[in-house]
Amino acid sequence: LAETRARDVIHEMYEPRMERVDVNHIMSHMRGFTGNSKQFTLVSKPSPLPVLLSDQGLFKCIHGNAIRNAIKYGEEGGHIRTEATYYPESGEFEMKVINLPGPGHQKLMELGSRASELVFSHGTRLHKDSDLGKRSHSAGDGAWIIQKCAKILGGLVGIEFESERTVFTFRAPVKVYDAPSRDVDTFHIPSGVWGIGIDDSKIQRKLLRRFFIHAGVHEHHQIILGQNTEEISNFVDFIVDFVKRHPDDLFFIIADENLEIGGDISHHETLSGSECIQRIRSLLDPDQEKRMLALVRSANDSPKDLALYSSRAHGHMPKVPLRGLGVREMVSPLWLKRFPDVEERTDDDGAEASSDDERSRISSIENLRDLTLISPAELLAELERIDSMCVRNDGETNLNVRWPVLWDKLHQLKGDLKSVNVDERFSDTINSIEALRGDIAPADFMAKWLQIRRKVVSFYG
Repeated sequence: LAETRARDVIHEMYEPRMERVDVNHIMSHMRGFTGNSKQFTLVSKPSPLPVLLSDQGLFKCIHGNAIRNAIKYGEEGGHIRTEATYYPESGEFEMKVINLPGPGHQKLMELGSRASELVFSHGTRLHKDSDLGKRSHSAGDGAWIIQKCAKILGGLVGIEFESERTVFTFRAPVKVYDAPSRDVDTFHIPSGVWGIGIDDSKIQRKLLRRFFIHAGVHEHHQIILGQNTEEISNFVDFIVDFVKRHPDDLFFIIADENLEIGGDISHHETLSGSECIQRIRSLLDPDQEKRMLALVRSANDSPKDLALYSSRAHGHMPKVPLRGLGVREMVSPLWLKRFPDVEERTDDDGAEASSDDERSRISSIENLRDLTLISPAELLAELERIDSMCVRNDGETNLNVRWPVLWDKLHQLKGDLKSVNVDERFSDTINSIEALRGDIAPADFMAKWLQIRRKVVSFYG
């Protein structure tokens, strides 16, 4: 889990984000696990499992920890089997991760039920020799944290050390995801709506253009800002003036939460996109403001952050890989809530709906275009810019002086990686960047940065 989310989970302040979760994809995806793909088997009942409505981050935390522990503590190179079952009569989901015995397994069996209790205890770790020792939070609290995750989902976790295997079990109540209706699938906002976006990242500005196209905003009605300090500084005044000069139009506005002004220490400032939206709404009269849907887009996802965005804007959106259907699923309920009486536009401005096969073909083409929108060179260029800031001067003191600017660049990189995080390839890297958050640079920052850099380059270099 990202550090902010983990903190909220630990203190039981986290509010689950219920969303579409394709458990078939998550459990069959083994990228990032240090094992041979032939080691893993997935058996599900029914097959495939239904798409569920749950908190994807918590589910991934539970599944990922179970697999990593099976690899780490089970037989080296041994077979790992995941059994997943959905029980429609009780509305529950159960996942079992089963591995062959590893070193010290016999001693764990001798502990009986106490072994299971200790596995999920705070600060306790079972080592290969089955000794129990108090460790730091990062070393021995993985099982304790996933127990917290399960509790938030209303579920339970357990582990059994049997004679020929170890069985980890997670069970929780779930709901089947109500697939978007054909209306959502074909949803487009009305013709003539202005789409105005702002982001200080070149990559995100490209993605915003595609986002607006997926939502139905024509390119000639798009305005994308954030290329320079002037556009960011004048964003509030620009929007207020533009809305007033177009009294008959509707506006769909998306603002990045962290807008960086200036690229060096002496002229560095970060504007809050949600604060800008709040100011815009306060400067417009009610009749002008009601013609606007203004959303905050951010790489942060803690409950505290999301509550703040919702208090300032009309809603918020995460930075996630771009998909046409996903965009329409996000925009449709927000748009219809804000403008329930405005007639939406169907595909091709009222033309006859395409067949399912044709619509599937178009969706595949959309996804391919989205995947190739961001070039590896653009992400590698971000790494080089951060490199140049890291080596500008030697010494921890100088690094701490530059830290506010450097952190903004790292946060921008995190958001860009989230937007291209297909198949979760960058999830660990994103979490590593988030773990650097703080008022000063971590003492071992350079070592951690080089590790982050290597992971990104390994995909593109």
